[in-house]
Amino acid sequence: VVTTTDCSRRTRQFVPTILPKMGVSLTVIAPADLEGLERILKTEGATLFFSEQITNPLTRIIDTVKIAELCRQYKVICCIDTTFATPVNHKPIQHGADLVLHS
Repeated sequence: VVTTTDCSRRTRQFVPTILPKMGVSLTVIAPADLEGLERILKTEGATLFFSEQITNPLTRIIDTVKIAELCRQYKVICCIDTTFATPVNHKPIQHGADLVLHS
């Protein structure tokens, strides 16, 4: 799994503490680090990319289109959480994401 540093508090707690116990390896990158994302996908591989759009709590905007293109190129599932933006304001599926979450 590749995720970004900007995630809600509970996600930031869950990802590094629970996922490794389940045998899931994790790489965390800055939301705007598209070069880093491509390098990781190319060299280490991944099955899932996860980020929030707009990120919470720092309200950063990720490049959903470019991230989805990279994920598609390397056959990685792209999952975007739109809780903070709400589905009214952002529809990642229309920008190439494979999965969308919101609460």
